[in-house]
Amino acid sequence: MNGKVFAIIARKGAGKSEFIKNTILRPWGFRKSYIYDRNCEYGKEFKNSFTELNTKENFLNVVSREASHTGANCNVIFEEATSYIRMAGQQDSRLVEQLTLTHHTGNIVAFVFHSMLVIPKDLRPNIDFWVIFQTMDDVEEVKRFYKGRKDILDAYLDVHKKTKGTSFDRDKKIYADEKSRLFWHYNRVIAP
Repeated sequence: MNGKVFAIIARKGAGKSEFIKNTILRPWGFRKSYIYDRNCEYGKEFKNSFTELNTKENFLNVVSREASHTGANCNVIFEEATSYIRMAGQQDSRLVEQLTLTHHTGNIVAFVFHSMLVIPKDLRPNIDFWVIFQTMDDVEEVKRFYKGRKDILDAYLDVHKKTKGTSFDRDKKIYADEKSRLFWHYNRVIAP
């Protein structure tokens, strides 16, 4: 799975980090991993090659310096990706490198978002896998935003329908009911 870009979209507590751990970091853990881990969600379980002061600027500099060359073959995890992305205007060239050069770098890059509505249109063609969990987005806004992308919209609507009315207590790790147990972490993966 070298050279792929993931967009992982979910509300807090829906399973984004667990998806990354199980789909990217565990099976591809033999590679260097650079994780912008603002909330210490990956702990000591995964070696993070990003060891500088945990700031967005430092992370972009380290990834650009150490994981942007041909054959880098790294895992690059942009937690809280919304803080990196601009909806209008020029994207940071270090970020664009990670999106557009994955075929050459061999990197697996994951951008983690809390909303479907913050992914700029000009970046979407570079996403290989859309991982859609439940979000707090307004359904009508998502329909307008993704008009013309039936695959993504259909997946979002399916997830929304199945997860509506579910809940999970993150602190106690308790589901509200059987439907919540079955569907709180439900997601769809789209590979356009």
